[in-house]
Amino acid sequence: MGFKLPSLRINRTWLMLLAAIGLALLATFLTTRYLASREASIAAEVTARSAKGGPRVAVAVPIRDMQIGMLLTDDGVAAREVAADLIYPNTILADDFANYKGQALIRSVLKGRPLLKTDLKPEVADFSGTLENGIRAMTVDIDELNAVAHMVQPGNRVDLMLAMRREEGGQTVVPFMDRMKVLATGQRVVQESDEKTPGARKASTYSTLTLEVTPPQAARLTLAQDIGKLRYVLRNEKDEGSIDFSVNAQNIFDEITTRARNAKRSTTLAGVVEYIIGGQRSGPSLKGVDVPVPGVSAYGATGYGASGYGAATGGAPPLVPAIAPPQPAAPPATGSDSSGLTPAMKAELKTLIEK
Repeated sequence: MGFKLPSLRINRTWLMLLAAIGLALLATFLTTRYLASREASIAAEVTARSAKGGPRVAVAVPIRDMQIGMLLTDDGVAAREVAADLIYPNTILADDFANYKGQALIRSVLKGRPLLKTDLKPEVADFSGTLENGIRAMTVDIDELNAVAHMVQPGNRVDLMLAMRREEGGQTVVPFMDRMKVLATGQRVVQESDEKTPGARKASTYSTLTLEVTPPQAARLTLAQDIGKLRYVLRNEKDEGSIDFSVNAQNIFDEITTRARNAKRSTTLAGVVEYIIGGQRSGPSLKGVDVPVPGVSAYGATGYGASGYGAATGGAPPLVPAIAPPQPAAPPATGSDSSGLTPAMKAELKTLIEK
């Protein structure tokens, strides 16, 4: 009787499963060996670079694992020197850590890993955060006329003129502040532009201007609003000139009066004597009258005849007028005295003196 081996029934499913598990274990082993060798290679490279004496910088690293929402504090962060060419551009340096202290993390950071600026919650500065130290923002009410037809934009420069009443009466306009920077028009802090035409400004409406001022300027501006009326004048941002002046109603009246008198005298050319009453040529007490002198021609001379210049000269004045022989003075006008004043002229002078 022969010996027979028992027959084994092999399940192909289990065989394939065992083979897959074996391959997976082999792949895991090979991957682990590769990562270990790669890490050793990187470590050797870093060590080699460090041995060459390359530049190193101190970066901020947490001394323990930090979770989302944790705040950066002095006792939770330390300085660590690393090669300068191995850090990211947005790495937080140890010297700059004071600028980021107190901010919260938006992602977890492992112990010893350099902190990045992108690991922190960004701080959104409000309008006050844009003001420099020692600078204040002051808002003033304006109308459409003061806003230069609403063409003033943030960033423009304006001059402030103050119109106030004088103690002796009348109003005076004086320059108050020059080159004041406009921080905002209404609630807009940037210039408006048309999307189709970049750089073009669109019309907008606003009722306030926010100016950049120092504390003393803010106090002066507050007081000026009670003293008189402010007018805002737009100027070129590149214009750094400053003009000192003072204008009042009497200045304007004197200017108009002077222009009218000069225009009147230019039409008569000569032969007129101006009588100034009050002791001065200009001012609030100015009184004057132009009186024609009898016996004087339209050109102010008596030796050229009634037509001005003789026919011998062709109607043009000679370069050097000839000295005419003495002639008897013309008889005074009817009813005039020795000075040539008629009763009507005297009455007009008397009226001006008594005013």
